[in-house]
Amino acid sequence: MSHQNYGLISIDTGYFVPLQRIDVQVSINGLIASVKSELHYVSDKDENTETVFVFPLDSDAAVYEFEAEIDGKTIVAEVQEKSQAKETYQDAVASGYTAVYMSEADNAGDTFRLKLGNLPAKAAARLTLRYVQEVDVSSDKIGTFMLPRALNPRYVPKCSSQNSPSDASFRIHTIQSGVTYCPDFTMNLNAVIAGGTRMVDLTTKWEFDVLAEKMDEMISSSKQLDNGIDFSIVLHYKGFEQPGVVLETGSADKNNPFLSTDVLMVNFSPNFENLENQVPCEFVIIIDCSGSMMGSRMEKAKETLLLILKSLPVNCKFTIIRFGSRFSSLFLESSKYDENSLKVAMQLQKNLQADMGGTEILKPLENVFKNRLSGCHSRQIFLLTDGAVYNVPELVQLVRKQKNTRVFTFGMGDGCSTELIRDVAKAGNGKATFVKDSDRLQSKVMSVLKASIQSEITDVTLTWSLPTGCTAINVPENVPAIFDGEMFILYCIISGNVEESLFGKSSVVLTGHAGDKTLDYKMNFVLGSKKQTDADNLYPIHRLAAKASLTEMEISNVKESLMVSLSTTTNITCKYTAFVGVDKHSKGIVAKGFSVKKQTEKGDYMAYLAKNLAMRKKPTERFYGVEERTQTSTSDTCLSSVMMQLIEIQAFDGSWQLTDNFSKILGNTMEQLRRESPVADIDIWATALAVAFLRKNFLEQREEWEMVEEKALKWLSTKTNDGKDVLQEASKILS
Repeated sequence: MSHQNYGLISIDTGYFVPLQRIDVQVSINGLIASVKSELHYVSDKDENTETVFVFPLDSDAAVYEFEAEIDGKTIVAEVQEKSQAKETYQDAVASGYTAVYMSEADNAGDTFRLKLGNLPAKAAARLTLRYVQEVDVSSDKIGTFMLPRALNPRYVPKCSSQNSPSDASFRIHTIQSGVTYCPDFTMNLNAVIAGGTRMVDLTTKWEFDVLAEKMDEMISSSKQLDNGIDFSIVLHYKGFEQPGVVLETGSADKNNPFLSTDVLMVNFSPNFENLENQVPCEFVIIIDCSGSMMGSRMEKAKETLLLILKSLPVNCKFTIIRFGSRFSSLFLESSKYDENSLKVAMQLQKNLQADMGGTEILKPLENVFKNRLSGCHSRQIFLLTDGAVYNVPELVQLVRKQKNTRVFTFGMGDGCSTELIRDVAKAGNGKATFVKDSDRLQSKVMSVLKASIQSEITDVTLTWSLPTGCTAINVPENVPAIFDGEMFILYCIISGNVEESLFGKSSVVLTGHAGDKTLDYKMNFVLGSKKQTDADNLYPIHRLAAKASLTEMEISNVKESLMVSLSTTTNITCKYTAFVGVDKHSKGIVAKGFSVKKQTEKGDYMAYLAKNLAMRKKPTERFYGVEERTQTSTSDTCLSSVMMQLIEIQAFDGSWQLTDNFSKILGNTMEQLRRESPVADIDIWATALAVAFLRKNFLEQREEWEMVEEKALKWLSTKTNDGKDVLQEASKILS
């Protein structure tokens, strides 16, 4: 599947309006990225044209402002209900006005399309949009903000009940092959990072250290980007072990019921005591084997599958499913993890190829879910894909119906659908992970595998202790999936006046269940106002909270009118709304046959929240200690083939045998290693040597072999070592 770039295209002729320059400004403060993008076009046509602009955005981005400047005149768009916005736009264009319309593409929430009607002949156009987005934070406290630039075509599965988009403007995009650039085209990126130090400048990414004690200081950087490649800003957070709390006060405009409220953003990493690990699981590894996975992506997938297979706990069941235009399952149903099943899986791993055509994800998932879980096993699904499909809503609803199942998704490479990866993981109470072509897939998957064998934390509730007269409403309403020790971000709307005199100690208690255990974690914080900046006047935390609520409502099939109410109130689009703007001065205030449409009646989102608030019990004060947390980090260096060779010959129970191949990997002869053995059982000695070899030579890749080591240590703990410390003896031999 080739990358499909974005651009401004004439609807009538398919002609690309030449793109002169893109200017992107990114400001990252803590866990929030604020973005302003300006795209400069020029029309060289001798007549007015109608165009469509297609571009990718992360599905979690909250786009709250869009405007077009054409020959010095500015059109500021506002969010309306979608059918109403279309009518406003069509009437304006028919009446000779210059107008703009922008919405999420049909069945593609991470792709936006903009229509610009009556673009004057020989006119220059500048299109500007602003959005905010959470920074993705991994388990090792590394944050990533991605600027998407590649837009892959959406695959339309034959098995899907979803129809492909009928809108002509989107069909035009799917058959075009690129963007028309002016000869001197440039894309300029400027980033300002609060607390940033020590920048590393690479072709496809910047890396910064972000220091908690330096958040009042800024570091900036600029560069020209290469065309058609996603660009990332990677942030190594240091000193962020303590919880973070920001109160964003509302606007003075009481006519805006959402933006006039106060919104609290809290981030912390809950640590639960006595959380059971390695609960009985059924692991289903679903790997995209479509043609676009050919090359380095498939090689990464093969190495990753090897690491997963060798790291699976001995009490589990598993299967592997390959998919493309068709799918194939290793076993008819998940098989017990033992020596024989591992041997069969390793044979498949060796022969894995990108030879299965298109990207049809629905059928393999349906096949998984038709098999009933056995006994006390919980199902953990790992979905690895580089694809983009039209039927994401269908996939989301299928996953959402499942019980005792978690879905962990991995989006590989540039242009992978963020909507597919994020929304399926949210519906499946799992985690979404993105891996660029230059990243290590192996370490990221192994980090998630560790999380997957923890007991699932269910029935999560939040109990707030706030100043007198204030009550918190969770946003989103249902607390998303929680993983022990990992960064968790939540928002709440403060009902009541937060007087400055009442600022002080507050808390939130997170309560949930893991099996038959009740878990509690309390986070204490000091409630206070934050320093106001230019970005604060745009209410980024309010916008992020609104986006989180809209996403939850869409996945949960909440009443459309409530989504329209929140969307139009906050000026953030959803699947039922669109931006629309008209240059009323291009032909006078109102032309014959045209009038600006007024908003139709919609549901009241704030009344919906108030109703939910009335149903809540008054929070009670409870006291728990705050757990201490430590920060870990891993290096992203290349994985040695020697390491993979050693892991490949490990037995399913975690042990190694002293063979000629084993000895060659360690750089010794079998006879020499046998003579050095301090114990009679040679398998014990070989296993100790393997662990010591990994620790000595591959410490920077520890996250990738840590679970392999855990299996080996558990196996050693069941053996009699003749009173010898075999690990210490092995370390001496290899030193």
